[in-house]
Amino acid sequence: MNKITGKAASVFALTVMLTIGASEGITYSAPSQLNQNNNAENRLAISAASSIKEEKVPIEYGPIPTQSDGMFHDGLLLANKANGKDVFYNSKGKEAFTLPNHLIPITDFHNQRALVEDTSTKLGGYINTKGELVIPCIYAETTGFSDGIAFVKKSKNDNGAFITPDGKSITNLKKSYSSDYSFSEGLALAYSPNNDKIGYLNKKGTLVIPYTYKYGRSFSENAVAVQTFQEKYGFIDSKGKVIVPFQYQSAGDFSQGLAPVQNESGLWGYINRKGEVVIPFQYALADSFSEGLAAVYNKQGKAGYVNKQGKLMIGYQYDKALSFGNGIAAVGVQTKTGRKYGYINTDGKLVTPLRYKRVNSFHENMAVASISDQTAVILTK
Repeated sequence: MNKITGKAASVFALTVMLTIGASEGITYSAPSQLNQNNNAENRLAISAASSIKEEKVPIEYGPIPTQSDGMFHDGLLLANKANGKDVFYNSKGKEAFTLPNHLIPITDFHNQRALVEDTSTKLGGYINTKGELVIPCIYAETTGFSDGIAFVKKSKNDNGAFITPDGKSITNLKKSYSSDYSFSEGLALAYSPNNDKIGYLNKKGTLVIPYTYKYGRSFSENAVAVQTFQEKYGFIDSKGKVIVPFQYQSAGDFSQGLAPVQNESGLWGYINRKGEVVIPFQYALADSFSEGLAAVYNKQGKAGYVNKQGKLMIGYQYDKALSFGNGIAAVGVQTKTGRKYGYINTDGKLVTPLRYKRVNSFHENMAVASISDQTAVILTK
C-alpha cells in the first residue's frame, strides 16, 4: 500500500555503508586492535564517562520494520516482536498503547503521526502518539509524514493530495508523479515516466527541477548531490543551479557546511559550498559531519573521527563508526568471539560496554541496542 520506493535508498554506496549498522547490524572483515584492551580498561573508561542508562528489562525486538529507521521518534520506537507483530514502545520499554487487531503500524512517528493500515480494507490512515486513529483509513495510497505533510490517494485514478497532520488537504495534485514523496527542505525526488531520470517537486505539486539527472539524494543545507549520465557527481541548489561542478565519483550530504566527496582515485575528502577542498582526499570512506565530527576510514579499513579542520580527534580503532547524535555515536569491532558494538561520547570514551549484537543511533536522547536476535535494551542519555 505505501508508496515509498527503494530507488533513493540505493543511490550511493556511501549512504548504505554508513547507515546499515543502524538497522541491520554491522558487517566487518578484519579484527580490531581494540579487542586487545582488557575488561578492566573498558570498565575504567566507562565508569569515568558514562551517563547512559540501560533499562533492566529487555524488550522483544526482532528485525526492524521495513519503513523504520530503528530510532525513537516523538518518544516512541516501532519494533517487531517475536510473534511478528509490530508495536510501539515507550522509553521504558513498555508497549505505549494497544491498537485494534485490524490496524497495523507501517511507519515511525513523524509530526506526531504514524501511518497504519486497516487489514480488512487494505486502506491507510494515521494515528497519534496515544494510538488514536485521528485520520481515518480511507486512502488507497499513502506515505508517512515528512517536512510536515504526507501524500495520500483515495483511489488509483486519483492524482493524490498532500495533507497536514490534522488531515487537512493543502494541495490537490494536478498530475501524478512517480515519487516517494519524502520531503526535505520543501522538495522531494520525482522520477520521469520511464523511470530513467530524476527531478524534484515542491509541496505545491510542481516539478521545479526538471527530469535531468540519473540519481539524486535528499536536500540538505539548500544543496543536494546528483549524478549525471556521464557518471559524475556534483551539487545543485533548490533552484536547480549547479553550485559544485560535476567532477566526483560519488558524494554525500552537506552538513555543517561541508560535504564528503570521492575523487577519481577513489579517495574521499571534504569540500565547502564553493567547491573548495577543505579536508584533502585521503580517506577510503567518509561520512557527513554531525556535532562537529565525521566518521572516516583509513586504507586499512579502520574508522575514526575527524573535526572540521581535518584533525583526527578519535583514532582509527574501530571497524565501524556511525554518526554522532545527542553527543553519542555507535561503534563496533570484530573480536575472536564475534561482533561487538557499543557507544562512545565526543571525547572518544566508551559510555557503554562493547557488548551489543546490533546497534541503532541515538535520537531524542534514546537508542535501542540488540543483545540477541529477538531481544534488545533501551538506552537513555
